[in-house]
Amino acid sequence: MKNKNEKHGKESSQAGIAFKLKLLTIGVAIVGCAFFAVCGVSLVRNKYFFEKYGISDMPVLMLLGITAIFCYAALWQFWKVCCAIGKDNSFSLENYIAFRIMCGLFVILGIIWILSIVIYLLFVERLEYMILFKMIEYSFIWFAVGGLTGALARLIDKARQIREENDLTI
Repeated sequence: MKNKNEKHGKESSQAGIAFKLKLLTIGVAIVGCAFFAVCGVSLVRNKYFFEKYGISDMPVLMLLGITAIFCYAALWQFWKVCCAIGKDNSFSLENYIAFRIMCGLFVILGIIWILSIVIYLLFVERLEYMILFKMIEYSFIWFAVGGLTGALARLIDKARQIREENDLTI
């Protein structure tokens, strides 16, 4: 009887964790949507952006859009991980693949931001150091998040391998 209750408690806690992670994911999606919308609208409405910084708003809007697409693609992968956690399948090949995809998305995003720095330095009329610093900062953040998701992918894969070995010995 005790074993059955422990198993039920474990399943409900996994489902509870998955539910909380899904709520967090939905919250991040909503806040991200508001963030990208506010940034996009403020760029379009700012009539003096080109005069002040020497940058057309179209490349900045494109960078913002690309960043949004990559972030929501990674968020979708995380949603799939949350679903697997709810099914008590945390250490699976699918989760490993999802985290590897997230890692790749963030690394590519970091590379895109590095390329945008190069483009900014080549084509800007008047160098604005605060913009340059922010672009470097965002590049670093994308690479750091990519590294973290890559490390999580490796940990999930190692745990998956250990679980498979234990399943074979039983």
